[in-house]
Amino acid sequence: MNFEELTQVALLGTERQPLAAPQGSRPLDQLQAQVDVNHREEALLTSAALSGLHERIGCLPSLDTGPLSDQCPPEELAHMNARAGSLLLRLLSGEYTVLLPEVLELAAKAKQIALPEALPSLLSLGSGKPELREAILPILGARGRWLAAQNPEWAYVGGATSEDEAIWQVGEPPARLIFLRRLRRISPARAREVLSSTWKEETPEDRSRFIAAIEIGVCVEDEPFLEAALDDKRKEVRRTASALLGRLANSGLVKRMTDRARPLLKYIPGETGSLLRLKKGRPAVIEVTLPAGCDKAMQRDGVEPKPPQGLGEKAWWLIQILEFVPLELWTNDWRISPADLLAASLQSEWKKELFEAWTRAAIRQRSADWADVLFGAALDGKKFDKFEGLLSAMFRTQRELRLSELLAANDAKTRDFHGTLIAHCPGEWSVQFSRTVLAWLRRLSAEPSNDWQLRNQIKDFVPRLAPSILPEVPAGWPIEAQGWEFWSKGAEEFFAVAQFRADLRAAFVNEHSNT
Repeated sequence: MNFEELTQVALLGTERQPLAAPQGSRPLDQLQAQVDVNHREEALLTSAALSGLHERIGCLPSLDTGPLSDQCPPEELAHMNARAGSLLLRLLSGEYTVLLPEVLELAAKAKQIALPEALPSLLSLGSGKPELREAILPILGARGRWLAAQNPEWAYVGGATSEDEAIWQVGEPPARLIFLRRLRRISPARAREVLSSTWKEETPEDRSRFIAAIEIGVCVEDEPFLEAALDDKRKEVRRTASALLGRLANSGLVKRMTDRARPLLKYIPGETGSLLRLKKGRPAVIEVTLPAGCDKAMQRDGVEPKPPQGLGEKAWWLIQILEFVPLELWTNDWRISPADLLAASLQSEWKKELFEAWTRAAIRQRSADWADVLFGAALDGKKFDKFEGLLSAMFRTQRELRLSELLAANDAKTRDFHGTLIAHCPGEWSVQFSRTVLAWLRRLSAEPSNDWQLRNQIKDFVPRLAPSILPEVPAGWPIEAQGWEFWSKGAEEFFAVAQFRADLRAAFVNEHSNT
């Protein structure tokens, strides 16, 4: 009897359920068969002791009789040096993970691969973070690719290494997606053909993932495929298709949205006042006619009929239509600047809806001029949810100049969300702006505060600092000021991440110079 069966006997009592004599031929059965079951309590305890000892000893592992894997091919690239390798291992263990994308980029640029001991963690990182997969692939080397082939959870690697299109037919979805994205960069037309060949057989989940790869080099030749995808049963597929078609200025979808939008907006120029005629001035305004309905054709083009909370149906339809219309249409037709158009919008009864529509359109169309104008209005209205998208749509010089002016002015109206603005300023910053942010942080840390969120957040600014100013980070902080006691913990973490980043870059630079 095994341990579970003996436990059941013990719970019921030997008077109610006597021990059964073992019938098997295993060594344990043979031992238990020698126990005198007439002495019930003694037999129970003895059998339990034998069964427990048997389980503690364990069992022999099963034999794998399958063929051995092919031998790992030799490496073609050099390994990173021991210093860089040890820093990478620290990042993979959870230390300063905000720097992971940078070390992957540094290694790839240096054409160096990870040390063998880092490969399992790197491969597992790619399994859990799909957004890092393409950055991980270049530093795996031959051993990493060989190792990935032994574990189904790392199957995504196969899509980046195989030149055989058969992987599209037989590979796992993560590997197929990597393969499709790589093929899209090499031959956009062939990638579209490969995807089209299996489109009807794909699961809804895979279709929603695969169609997103068309964003790589999306062009007018993709329009027929994307137009057909507007009829897909999967909402995510339709949404992605409409978003990609919206990036093609002359696509049928954009033209249809433009035709719907034209009758809905009317620009009424302003009039100046006159003292002689006792005539009052009137600012320019945009008159809005809300859409009458949301028919099937509109829904097919991506207009969702049900509005989010706080918006009326017709206003929601208006916003979605205007989002797809090229912004230069309005400025060209009405012969006004984006700033004048925004001013006229703010005079409208539907100013909130128009601002939402212009903002969505500027972000979608990556219009730097419109984003700059709208950013000022977002600041005045404290529309925090718009900062990130508008800053990303601007040119780097634009957004850095805007934020530098705000930090220098130190206006009480915007001071409380300076940290939010800096956090939403994307990319690697210029040397000048990096120094501006450092000066702002030093000034800020001299003042008493209870902004715990910003204190914990400033270490995340380190990856965006210009590398050349990293040695300047520890100097000039107001350690004697009244506010330093609060800010010191965040500042010390900031220093630590900056030093780690400097060490990381030095490890690759030194190795590169030595070779």
